Parts: sequence; C-alpha cells; structure tokens
Amino acid sequence: MKFLLRNCEIPNGIEQAAQDLLALKHRHDVLENCLRELEEDESIEAVGYGGAPNILGVMELDASFMDGNNRSVGAVAAVQKLLPIKIARRLMDARLHTLLVGPGAERFAFDCGLKSEPTLAPAQFKKWEQDVKPLLDRHHSRLLDLVAHITAPRKEAFDTIIMVASDGQGLSSASSTSGWPWKHPGRLGDAPVPGAGFYVDSRFGWCGCTHTGEMAMRAGIARYVVTQLALGKGVHEAVENAVNDLAALNEGLIGGVTIHAVDSAGNARVVAANVPDDIHYWYWRETMTRPECRSAERI
Repeated sequence: MKFLLRNCEIPNGIEQAAQDLLALKHRHDVLENCLRELEEDESIEAVGYGGAPNILGVMELDASFMDGNNRSVGAVAAVQKLLPIKIARRLMDARLHTLLVGPGAERFAFDCGLKSEPTLAPAQFKKWEQDVKPLLDRHHSRLLDLVAHITAPRKEAFDTIIMVASDGQGLSSASSTSGWPWKHPGRLGDAPVPGAGFYVDSRFGWCGCTHTGEMAMRAGIARYVVTQLALGKGVHEAVENAVNDLAALNEGLIGGVTIHAVDSAGNARVVAANVPDDIHYWYWRETMTRPECRSAERI
C-alpha cells in the first residue's frame, strides 16, 4: 500500500509527492524532494530558509532521514551553511555514522558535492535584530534565562516538518527544522534524535513528534509507539499509551507534544497533547483521489 503522512498545513509539495509515489518513484526521493521544497520556502517559519535563528542571530538547522527496511539513520544538527535535508539523506545512504553536528556535518556535505547556500532569510534576521538583539544587549545574567523569557514568534515556529512515505516496498521517514525560535546556541530538539522525534520500522509502522522536543526526548516517544505496534497494539492504542506515558512527566519543562503515527498498513492517528492550537496534517493513500488535510485530535 502506498501512502504518506506529513504535518504542516501549507500544501507545498504534497500533491506532487502523491503523484510521484503513484509513478513508482522511490520513497526516499519523494521525501527529500518534498522537504527540500519546504526548506526553501521563506514563508514557513519552522524550517529551513524561513526559520528562526538562535538567540545570537545564528541559524542552526537540524534534519533526519530513516529507512524503515534496514533502520539506517542519517541525522545532522546545528548546520549553519546549508539547508539540511539533503545532508541527512546522504549520511543515511553512507551507512557509517548516524549523527553529525555543526562543522562536521558541513564538511561531510561538502565532501558529497553539496554547496554552501543562504540559510537565514532577511526578514527573519530583521525580526531578530528588532525583537531579540535589544534584549540581548541589556541582559547580563545566564543566556539560558533569557531564552526561557523570550516568547516564540508564533505557534508554527515550533512545528518541525515530519513526513513518512510508503512506496509499497517499505516505509521511510524524514524531518527538518530550524528548532526552538531564539534557542540557546547548540540546543538540539528531538528532530535529529532517533527514537525521540522519529522512528520507523517497515514491519510495524512509524511515529514522528513535533512541538516540545525536550518532552519527546525524555519519554522516547517515537520508539515507544513503534514498540507498541510491534507488540501487536493497534495504532489508536499505541498512541494512547504514549500519551499516558507522557502525562506521567510532572517536573522540568512541561510542554505540548503532537504525536503522529501510522502502522505498516497506513492506518493513522495524530494527537495533539497539551497543545492549545488547532493542529492539521496531510494524509494520502493510493485508494484516495488526492491528499486530505485533516485535524489532529486534541487532548
């Protein structure tokens, strides 16, 4: 069964992705092309060129790629000089290291023939210059305290782009994000962390998380959901159990998490836990004429 699921209300690339799967294109090419299109879109504040920089005004981008057939992973983090999804794909294909960060990830990208490119849109830099830099100039205590104080630009800025695709030969997933807006330098969320922000196994299914990555990492949500599927739980119960496990966290940073999951047959459930806003996602399977924008359950 061919199917896909992707968050992000903007429809960019989703129709083409479905068409490409029907045209027998490999799921990895479909994922890379779809996420790259979103990374290049200046209007999307959660990812790539349109994303928000860290508190010092420096862009640090994260991405991941995972093949559900052999569970190979490529993840990169804190990338400044390139949009990251292409690097993550090539690292997965190399099948040596799983996670590269910063200059090391960029060196690998250059070795693969990728070139430096703009990663911070002028509008986002101007917003940082107007809204954040004055606070930074007046702040004299720990930088982390200022990060905790600053309000994010809008809810979508926390909405990491995650996607799963089945081409009938297996499942794979990809993620890309600019991370927490105005984050502390070097902060990584769950998007590049296997088992927290993403996990896919073609035998059982996939899970991907957005919003407060610290919560997903503490609970190991993505791997937890796929393990539930492996134990014979349906996708509804698997996500329900993950939500209950997440609710047991009662200290430290407590924030909202949206859990997206599908089983190997394409049955899906998306739940926004402790997220105050309406969350939507795209879903398509080969029996449908076109992708549908659906609402996540709110808990």
